[in-house]
Order: sequence, then structure tokens, then C-alpha cells
Amino acid sequence: MVPRYFFDIHDDAVIIDTDGRDLSDRQAARGEALSRGAAFAADPQKLGGSGVVVVTVRDGPDRVVMRLRLVCQIEDVAD
Repeated sequence: MVPRYFFDIHDDAVIIDTDGRDLSDRQAARGEALSRGAAFAADPQKLGGSGVVVVTVRDGPDRVVMRLRLVCQIEDVAD
């Protein structure tokens, strides 16, 4: 049986994944978490004001198997 993973997004708001995705293993779930986090970090409209996005990966309603935290920080420096 292929495990189902859920990818909750936390930035300035929380988006709970209620559908999940069937993936072969945790390594595939890690890749999916990276992909989803990168999509938020790459789009200024999606990335919250804190510049931090966390993807919490679950394999059931209450069982967290990993977290991905991306920090996107841009600093203007003097010329």
C-alpha cells in the first residue's frame, strides 16, 4: 500500500492539506515538501510578510513526519 502524505503550509496563514498525495516513500515526500515550499518562496504574492514558510508533512491526521522551513530574507545594503 502506498502511503498518503499531507502537506500543510504555514506562513502568515495556515493552509491545511485535507486531500494529501500518494507517494512511494519519505524521500518522495521530502521532494514534494521542497517543491511546495520553493513555490511559495519564489512567488512574492504567496510568501507572507515574515519571509518564512514552513511545510509540515503528515502521514495521518496527527502524525507529523517532517518539517521543512525556508527563510527568504533580502537585505538592502548601501552602495
